[in-house]
Amino acid sequence: MSDPAKAAQLRGVGKRYGSRWAVQDLDLDLNFGQVVGFIGPNGAGKTTLIRMMTGLSTASTGKIEVLDTDLTRQTRSPDGIGMVAEHPRFVPYLSARKNLRLLARIRNVASDEDIAETLRRVGLDPQDRRAVRGYSLGMRQRLGVAQALMERPRLLFLDEPTNGLDPRGIVEFRELIRQLAAAGVAVFVASHLLTELEQVCDRVLFVRRGRVLEELDLHCFQEETVRVSVTGPDDVAALREWAAHAGIALTDQDDTRWPTVELATSDVPETLAHLIRAGVRIEAVNRTQRSLEQRFLELTGSESEGVS
Repeated sequence: MSDPAKAAQLRGVGKRYGSRWAVQDLDLDLNFGQVVGFIGPNGAGKTTLIRMMTGLSTASTGKIEVLDTDLTRQTRSPDGIGMVAEHPRFVPYLSARKNLRLLARIRNVASDEDIAETLRRVGLDPQDRRAVRGYSLGMRQRLGVAQALMERPRLLFLDEPTNGLDPRGIVEFRELIRQLAAAGVAVFVASHLLTELEQVCDRVLFVRRGRVLEELDLHCFQEETVRVSVTGPDDVAALREWAAHAGIALTDQDDTRWPTVELATSDVPETLAHLIRAGVRIEAVNRTQRSLEQRFLELTGSESEGVS
C-alpha cells in the first residue's frame, strides 16, 4: 500500500464458508483521520469483515492491506489496531484498572499512567476499586473503549460502540470519536443507530449479503435540498419541459398531488426565476434533508432483516 494516507485498502475481498459467501467482491479504502460507517441487515458480513481486517481470519479471495501489512493469507494482528467488540468481556473479579493492566502486559506498550489517563478519558475513575462484575452495561462498554484506546491505536474498529450508553454517554462518545479522527486516527464503526452514524461518519457503506450496495460521502449526502412543487396539470407540463431541458429528474412524491423537483439550495433563486417567467404557478417551496434511514429503506426495500 503505497499511499501514506491510507490506513487500510481492500480489493475484491471475499470470504466463503462452505457454499455460502459471507463477504463478496468488497472494495474499501479507509484513510487516516476518517470515520467510515458500516450499515446492513443482520448477516450482512460485518463481523466477518472486521475479523479479516484485524487479522483474526483470512480472506478467500481478493487482497487486504492494513497498516502496511498484507493480511490476505495470514492471521496476524498488525501493531496499531484497537477494537471494541459488541459485548466486551473482562475478568469479573478484577477492577477496571487491573483488567487493563493485565491486558497491557501482552504487548507491554501501555504504562500505568496511560491506563489511568485512558480511563478518565472514557469517563471512568481509575481509583475505583470495584470489581467489574458490578458494572452496568454502559460502564462495561466504556471499559471496552478504554482497552481499545490505551495503546493509542492508529486504526480503531468499533462494533456497536454505544451499546448500553445513556444519552449523555452517547454524546460524550460521539465527541471522543471526533477527537480521535481529528488526531489522525482511522475509525471503522458498525452500528444499528443510523442517526449516530450520520453525526460522526465521513462515509458510510450500505452492505447486504456481503456485497456493498452503495457508498455515500455524508458531507455531500447531508447537504440541504429544496423541493419545489407546482399547482396544476399545465404547470406540471411546463415543469417537465424545463426539467427535460435542464437534465433534472422529477420525483413523484406520495404526499403531493403533482411531481416535484429537488434542487441544491444554491440553484433555487435561478430556477424559481425561470419558472415564474415561464408562467408556472408554484404551490410550495420546502427545505428538506435526506436521512440515512430513508436511504437504507430505499436500498433494502420493505424486507425486515434488522440492521447491523
